[in-house]
Amino acid sequence: MSRSNPYKTKHRRARRTAQIVVEGFTEEAFCRHLKVTFARDCGVSVEVHNARGGAPKDVVRSALRRKGFDRTILMYDTDVALEKSWESKARAAGFALVASSPCIEAFYLELLGEPVPPRSDECKRAFSKYLDDRQKCDFRAYGSVFPKEMLEKSGHPALKELLLAFENKS
Repeated sequence: MSRSNPYKTKHRRARRTAQIVVEGFTEEAFCRHLKVTFARDCGVSVEVHNARGGAPKDVVRSALRRKGFDRTILMYDTDVALEKSWESKARAAGFALVASSPCIEAFYLELLGEPVPPRSDECKRAFSKYLDDRQKCDFRAYGSVFPKEMLEKSGHPALKELLLAFENKS
């Protein structure tokens, strides 16, 4: 029997890839927190892309331009409705849609078990006791509000959809 050559490079496997396309900077910071928390040694390369605000159709348009990912998840607010034509384009492309109603702060309040006000400005005001406007754009600030244990125990369907990006399944 011969030994293997120690100088020969090992064959590399292609990693599975996923992208999360978000509407704004607050969503980007939260998804980066998820990436730091769950992406280590998961076997999936996850990329978070910010569509830089606007409407949900801009999130879909941005995701359609970015090809070559095994899984794509779109995260947007419902304060501006996603037009049916753009929703059908996203579904036809196989994208998973995560809509936070009416805004991302409402999603955060649901995760924390807090009551969710009906209007966006009220949701932002209610969540400001956890993080101020500057901290909401820094992914490191989310670690104290949303620790890994709390996120793992949460049964929120939108969070489950986001965490699917970090699973290495076909």
